[in-house]
Amino acid sequence: MVTCAHVVEAAGSGPDGTVQLAFPHVRSADRVQGHVPVGLWRPPEAEDVAFIRLSSMPAGARTLPLGSAEGCRGHQVRSFGFPAQAPPEGHFGFGVAGDLLPGSGSRSAHLQLTAANDLTTGFSGGPVLDEVTGLVIGMLTEIAAPDEFERGQGVAYVTPTQVLREILPELAERGVCPYRGLEPFTAEHAQWFQGRQEAVRQVVTNLAQQRRLTLLLGPSGSGKSSLIQAGVLRALAEGDVPGSDRWLVMVARPRHDLSAEIERAGLPGAVRDGIAGAVARRLAAEPDHPRILLIIDQFEELFIQTSDGHRRNRLAAADQIAEAVGSHAVSVILVMRDDFYPQLAALTPGLLKAATPGLLNVPGTLNQRDLNDIITLPARDVGLRFESGLPEQIITDVLAANPEEASTRQAPVTVLPLLELTLSQLWLRRQDGYLTHEAYRRLGAVSGSLTTWCDNALDALPPAQRPIARRILTALVRPADRNRRIPAVRAQVPLGELRDLAAGPDDCADVDSVLAALARHRIITTQTLRDPQHPDAPPGEPVAELIHDALIRDWGALSEWVRQDHRFHDWLDRIRERQAGYATTGDPGDLLGGTALAEGLDWARQRRLPGDISAFLVASKKRQQQTIRRARRLNTTLATLLALVLLAMLGGAAAIWQWRAAEAQRMAEVSRQFAIRSDTLIDSNPALASLLAIKAYRTSSTPESVASLQTAASRSSRRPLTGHSGAVESVAFSPDGRTLATAGSDRTVRLWDVSTNRVRAVLPKLAGAVQSVAFSPDARVLATASADNTVRVWDVATGKVQAVLAGHTDAVQSVAFSPDGQTLATAGADGTVPLWDIATGKVRVVLTGHTDAVESVAFSPDGQTLATAGADRTVQLWAVTGEARTARLVGHTGTVWSVAFSPDGRTLATASADKTARLWEVATGMARATPFRHADSVLSLAFSPDGQTLATASADRTVQLRDVLFSEPFEAIRRICHTVKRDFTPEERKTYLPHDSGRVCPTSEGGS
Repeated sequence: MVTCAHVVEAAGSGPDGTVQLAFPHVRSADRVQGHVPVGLWRPPEAEDVAFIRLSSMPAGARTLPLGSAEGCRGHQVRSFGFPAQAPPEGHFGFGVAGDLLPGSGSRSAHLQLTAANDLTTGFSGGPVLDEVTGLVIGMLTEIAAPDEFERGQGVAYVTPTQVLREILPELAERGVCPYRGLEPFTAEHAQWFQGRQEAVRQVVTNLAQQRRLTLLLGPSGSGKSSLIQAGVLRALAEGDVPGSDRWLVMVARPRHDLSAEIERAGLPGAVRDGIAGAVARRLAAEPDHPRILLIIDQFEELFIQTSDGHRRNRLAAADQIAEAVGSHAVSVILVMRDDFYPQLAALTPGLLKAATPGLLNVPGTLNQRDLNDIITLPARDVGLRFESGLPEQIITDVLAANPEEASTRQAPVTVLPLLELTLSQLWLRRQDGYLTHEAYRRLGAVSGSLTTWCDNALDALPPAQRPIARRILTALVRPADRNRRIPAVRAQVPLGELRDLAAGPDDCADVDSVLAALARHRIITTQTLRDPQHPDAPPGEPVAELIHDALIRDWGALSEWVRQDHRFHDWLDRIRERQAGYATTGDPGDLLGGTALAEGLDWARQRRLPGDISAFLVASKKRQQQTIRRARRLNTTLATLLALVLLAMLGGAAAIWQWRAAEAQRMAEVSRQFAIRSDTLIDSNPALASLLAIKAYRTSSTPESVASLQTAASRSSRRPLTGHSGAVESVAFSPDGRTLATAGSDRTVRLWDVSTNRVRAVLPKLAGAVQSVAFSPDARVLATASADNTVRVWDVATGKVQAVLAGHTDAVQSVAFSPDGQTLATAGADGTVPLWDIATGKVRVVLTGHTDAVESVAFSPDGQTLATAGADRTVQLWAVTGEARTARLVGHTGTVWSVAFSPDGRTLATASADKTARLWEVATGMARATPFRHADSVLSLAFSPDGQTLATASADRTVQLRDVLFSEPFEAIRRICHTVKRDFTPEERKTYLPHDSGRVCPTSEGGS
């Protein structure tokens, strides 16, 4: 306990003395004796602080959370005291936080309060609570007495929490977060940058060996920027290399103009005179600094500019770097993602040759000690504590997330962003200075923290704004370019252009709101760059970018959005290059025509485009119209001449063959146009896209038309069912295929009418999350598995419980009826699979063999085989009659949550935490097809009775109905026609089929 020293003296005690304490607001609390330690005493004429160690803690008393007094100016504050005029139980007093006054002489720093008329004698030692943050920012110490002119009235002084921490360092100041989430560590946060000593040593050693050019390579998410700014620069400032404490340090990024960025970092003249000249001038102007250290972070940005002109300028700057390090007292560190090494070798061989002696790779793994230091040392520095065993649990989860590294007890360095984000989210959920197991569980542990954080940010937006957020986020990702072997990376986009890309016709205000929300949640960052050649000029256009590449790699929803939008952004990148060439030269040859223009006009109808791109399309359309008019006049003349020539030709058959070839080529080109239009409309208008896919194939069976047909057929049958308030844990079709049962973590079971997608019934809510559901073969009974360790058997018609089966020692994860309905198999987190006799409710046999929790069971249609799957990432097949294991299927990289046999028993479907569902040949144990993907873990799946449809349920809160296989175009057409059941509307025919009148799809199931 802490109070003022003068309060303790007024109570007749002092250093090393004892004092009696009463707690009038804690019911039935006896008086407690406390001891005043000498080492924690500061007399009234100094800091006026006394800590008291209590002999016991009164039941019902609780500690108050501490925060920082910095930055609270203008906040309303309150305290509690026992002045003479108050009732015996005391009362509140109020004020307004003012300035934080520095210490002088024997007086420590103080926080001044104004409007503190309520705070009188009797409040000394009371906590001062910031009503904005809810944290205690200090202790009330002094009430100012007004002078003869009434000056100083209503003024009080507070001993801030930082002074209390100086006396007792283990106090946890709740306002200081020592973790960085997805943001890099900088010199300001160097004290919390831990666990990377070996990597820092390698870079410093490179510099100490007089290597002028260091190339630091590492994968995305390996903490390269933090390593340099919080590790290496701190070591150099401390003189780890002789004289390095006097080096001039400059940090830049290539962005759009590397030379301009280097100039902005502190080398004036780099654009005009080159880097070497700028270095020489700066060193001559500051002779006290023997060397310049130039750090170019995110050097891979040099290679992702699409415009050839910009690339040439950037590569020239790279050559200047090699020249500068060879002739001047300058050291350069290039920090780059290792997956861009091929571009470095191909485009800047001279720079690579100069950097090879100083080539370093960021250590690829972290050992347990590194992980422990990263987790615990920053918390210790600010007085935070972990609940017992939590650091060890986090380390275990980090290692378990990468099984290939687990045997060596090392984790890949790319886990750092997720680990830092997890720790920062734990800090936000701390309780009384502790990071807790419960908060860690709610976060979804290390593997789920990023998804939880990002999804919560988007869920906080109104539904109408979420599509805008999606367009903003995908616009900030430069898609992977497989032809150039360039992976997906973050892109800096001017805010004006980003507003155009994200907005619809009438929602510009919403775009600004969404941008502000994403920036507030630190999913994106914005900044304004200045012209280095005109530092006094107004700021340039602000730009936005994602906070970290880890969002692209580890946030499943964003990965899926980028995949869906990659055609648009690929097109936009290509069109920007054409538009830039046209803007520079004015050459009409750079304008679009033909298929390229048709594709651009399609995008313009679907998306709002940046103004310069829209103007470019308008100019292209005008030029094409002029070309068409000229061509028609020319064609008339040529047609007349051609007719005369053809009459004179003896080889009429050759002319006919040429005509047919030309017509086939024309039809193939028309087909490709229809296919392009189908692909671009597949998300916004699936029905129209499906009709266009059929039209493309029937016009000409090009590879593009076949691909569009199969895509449309797959997409046409997706029908999301929404209603659960939590993750959907399990799905099951009734034997007649008319009802779908879904179970969720919201403790409910819903029965859906498959033909209408509507809810038929909701069963009474259970005590725990419902992990699994299964219909009996006659569809009269439904079995549910619950986290309360029990299985319940329900009468479907009445919704009442028929029986409760208890026997598992942990949560029941899955249930399955045998085809004859006499046996029920259940899977438990205890690693066992009991087989129950339905008639008696007793266990017949217990199967064991999995090394971890068993998550799912399923009988084959003939009842002879049982499939089980679990947290050990394997699927095992058992002969039910002999209770012997017959096969073990391996391939998933995460827990296998669910298994299901196809109706013919030849195929087994599996759902996994690796966000995929897989199909396996039961006879061979081989995977059959490319996995189906969700944005989050796939928790459950089920086949329809005809085996044509697979239902997959995911933690992304959606259920998808997927066609299992479309290997032939005619089957794809059949499925589309069955689903769409309409033809083009007159408006669609006018827009998309201006010269066609034929039908492509029946208007009823019986059509042909």
